[in-house]
Order: sequence, then C-alpha cells, then structure tokens
Amino acid sequence: MKTIIAFLLFNFMNMSQDFNYRRIIVLSAEDLNSRVKEQIDKLRKNPMKLEERKLAVFTLVNGELTSIFNASKKSKVFVENNKTSYPTSSSIHVFLIGLDQTVKQTFSEVIDPREIFEIVDSMPMRQAEMRRN
Repeated sequence: MKTIIAFLLFNFMNMSQDFNYRRIIVLSAEDLNSRVKEQIDKLRKNPMKLEERKLAVFTLVNGELTSIFNASKKSKVFVENNKTSYPTSSSIHVFLIGLDQTVKQTFSEVIDPREIFEIVDSMPMRQAEMRRN
C-alpha cells in the first residue's frame, strides 16, 4: 500500500508543469495602450525570474487573449475559458493568478515586477519550491 501511495504521489509531483503555471494577466478594454506596453516591457526584462516562479504572462485587450511569455497550451486554455472572470475597464488591470487558479492579487496600475515576485515568493507553494531547490 505504501508503495502505491508513494508511486501516486511521485506521479502527481512530476505531472507536466505546463498546467501548474502561475499566471499574470495584463488587461485593458482599450487598444494596446502605452500603460499595457509599459507593463509588458517591465515583465519581459525579467525572463529568468518569471521562469523561476513559473509565471506565464498574457494580455487580454478588448477581449483578445495574447500569450506573451511562458504560456503553455493548457495555461492559455485556462485563461481563455475564464476571461469573463476578469472585469474590463478603460484603465489597466494586472491580475496575479496562483497555482490553485484563484486570483491572488489585482493591481490597477503598472506594477514593478519585484512586487509581484515578492508576493509569489511569500506564497506557501512557492516557499515549498524554494526549500526543495
């Protein structure tokens, strides 16, 4: 019995990581405006930190979803299927989605990626990841 449980646990922990990505969604009801571009540029300057934290980045502009960084097919499907959950407005909104697929934080302005990384690093699952590595 212990062998079966260990086997199942091992398989669960080694499942494809593409489904378990945390997500950042940069949203605006307007066209790809300067604030959205600024946020994406700030995030793109930190590819290793995004990868290390398993962060996939998307834009959702006028209802159109675009993969920006580290987006798997399953992650994109998740965002596409849930895009109505993220309220649109004329101003920028940035959503941080956790591994459990819930909104962890919402920002209504361009955010420094370091703040996002600090939030992610304080999450229990991320703490466990850091202890393993």
